[in-house]
Amino acid sequence: MENYKIMIIKFLENPFLIFFLLLLSLNYSYFLIPKFPKGIPRIILISPIFYILYFLPWCFSFAFLRGILSFFITWITSFKLILFCFNKGPLSLCKNPIDFILISILPLKISIFDEKSVRNTSEKSIHDEKIVDRKYEISDKTSIKKPISDLKDVSQKYEILDMSIYKRYEMEEIFKQPYLATSFRDFWGKRWNRYSSKMLRLTIYDPTNEALKNLGKNTSNLLAIVCTFVVSAIMHELMFYYITCGLCLKPTCEVMWFFVLQGICISCEKFFYAKNWVIMDARISILLKRIFIVFSFYFLLVLPVVREGKNTCEVTK
Repeated sequence: MENYKIMIIKFLENPFLIFFLLLLSLNYSYFLIPKFPKGIPRIILISPIFYILYFLPWCFSFAFLRGILSFFITWITSFKLILFCFNKGPLSLCKNPIDFILISILPLKISIFDEKSVRNTSEKSIHDEKIVDRKYEISDKTSIKKPISDLKDVSQKYEILDMSIYKRYEMEEIFKQPYLATSFRDFWGKRWNRYSSKMLRLTIYDPTNEALKNLGKNTSNLLAIVCTFVVSAIMHELMFYYITCGLCLKPTCEVMWFFVLQGICISCEKFFYAKNWVIMDARISILLKRIFIVFSFYFLLVLPVVREGKNTCEVTK
């Protein structure tokens, strides 16, 4: 038994083996999962991968690195794989394993470029080139000057085609001037951490809203918002658990309550807008909302991390 523990510890201390296991898991997901019916069967088959993604950050002693990996790997990659099980999300657009791996673990997305349009553009360029060549032949026979403008058009089309081929990936936009937010919805939905907001919308908000649509549009929207922020709160609490090295055995749930509180604020704000209730001047309202976000962020999110966080952790935890 002791030899078994020593072997596991040595394995955890080798980051190359850990990432090899990650790559192996993602290749398994890419090649095998699509062969089964979408939905629950795929979720069952991919469930061991979720455990690996949960376990991976524990293999590193640097707490900050644990926090980064818990966000990009444990959280976002898991959500992408869940969407992939239903033929949705960014992974459903991947055409090869390299795309699948890069999109899974990095904040990248396939560039908005249709390969069919590339082929059409290529075929059209070749067709145009033939037309120009034909004009050249005629011009040579009749001693007329060659149409230089046609040459420029064809060369420009080839340049555009080449640039489009090389631009394969785009970075996901994470922040978009959050200090300019005018409402809670604007801050959380469009400006702050747009990357995780996008994953939460696709994984939690949209399915919940669709499932509860019989309750009415406004009711389903409000409940979907609350559910989304509750899930976001749980995932952030998990990140906090990684950053504190798992030493906070009795979590205060301050991090979780921060996001639950924000979800309640957005729901109330949406309700007030639906009723056209105006309590104060818009400029004062915007200022108070920004102050509330900053103070709640500091006291419920920053302070707990500073108080409980560790610089390094024992890998064997």
